[in-house]
Amino acid sequence: MPPTIAPEKKAERAEPAPAPTLSEMQAAFQRAVMQSDDAVLNELLDNSRTDRTVLFGVYRHAYVARLVEVLRNDHPLLYAYLGDEAFNEIAKAYVAACPSRNQNARWFSHRLPDFLSETRTDAAQLGELAALERALNDAFDAPDTEPLALSDLAAVPPERWSDLVFCPHPSARRLALMSNAHGLWLALKNNETPPAVETRARPESIIVWRHQTTPKVRRMPDEEAMMWAEAMNGVPFGGLCELVAIFDDPESAPLRAAQHLQGWILSGLLVNSVCED
Repeated sequence: MPPTIAPEKKAERAEPAPAPTLSEMQAAFQRAVMQSDDAVLNELLDNSRTDRTVLFGVYRHAYVARLVEVLRNDHPLLYAYLGDEAFNEIAKAYVAACPSRNQNARWFSHRLPDFLSETRTDAAQLGELAALERALNDAFDAPDTEPLALSDLAAVPPERWSDLVFCPHPSARRLALMSNAHGLWLALKNNETPPAVETRARPESIIVWRHQTTPKVRRMPDEEAMMWAEAMNGVPFGGLCELVAIFDDPESAPLRAAQHLQGWILSGLLVNSVCED
């Protein structure tokens, strides 16, 4: 008998992969821009003049350039201090290391001072100058709160003063700088040549806050800085006077403490929420 020939099987057609959804395409596009993931290129087409890699590179470059611009706008004095080339190098490294996680570009630069402190340990002034500018930006955006007035204290009986506890304005922040970043900031702000970098044996205390609608910066002498730090830790006024007495001449300690307190009130550094311990 002649051999039986099996019928030839038709090749099975492979089912085409389903088209990605809009949300999948958006996620792939975001990964390609922010994490250099090229998988999205498989979904794109070349045009008559160039290929998809070059075309998509335009988006990547524009994204990084926009974030560098955000950093430059938030830290104009750091930019002036470093110059265009050095600033752009640091900014691009920051963009790569600290990708944006917030839809509001206002917060993209917030980690820059910490990034500089960690990556540029040889140049402490960079992180501290950035921290000073960040504090000013935060002070400008801080919520409005009624400041404490001298008349509010006048209403408190003298025998209860020692128990008073004071609260800072939401915009107030004290910085402890180990370099002369404040001097650099002052020079750059006044369009002057910045001084040579100095490293301090003891930190310099700088207070940043907003008085009415204007952000302010000033240096705090050591005694005042100590009193401020303890006041913000909840130490009542009586305890603050005792600490000031230990710091310097005990006899004039209550007067000095009262003068520091008066200066804070007149500057709008405290809020109208005096309470008793």
